[in-house]
Amino acid sequence: MQNIYYILGMNRKTYNQIRAAVTVFISFIVALSVTRDSYILAIVGTLTGMLFLIFVRTKTKITVDEREITVREKAARLTYAIFAPTIGLGSLLLLMPSKSGLSVFSKGEFAYIESLGTVLAYLTLFMIAIYALSYHFINRKYGGSSDEE
Repeated sequence: MQNIYYILGMNRKTYNQIRAAVTVFISFIVALSVTRDSYILAIVGTLTGMLFLIFVRTKTKITVDEREITVREKAARLTYAIFAPTIGLGSLLLLMPSKSGLSVFSKGEFAYIESLGTVLAYLTLFMIAIYALSYHFINRKYGGSSDEE
């Protein structure tokens, strides 16, 4: 019973240790189930680990200071600024016409590459749309107006 009360009052370090242990456990279960061709076990193991982490997270009181919030915001902005153009250019390269010989994959062996480029292009557009919508709503929530100069 003492361990249960300890979990309820855990800090970030303890939570990260539990999360690492659960991740190792899930990885072991998935690897074992794949080698035995039991994909249901992999799904059930992953879902069980995720549920456990969700329940532990709800019981954890983790405080976040302003510095950490700023670091997270800057990291998210930098990730978006790098990932969106990279995936967009990747989709452009994959969508180049293979019949004209411009594509890297013009041999004809890689017929699925054009489909992959189309999927990446849609994902890029979807990510840009989500960013635009979230920016609009967050800007309005924190007092920004659309007619700012």
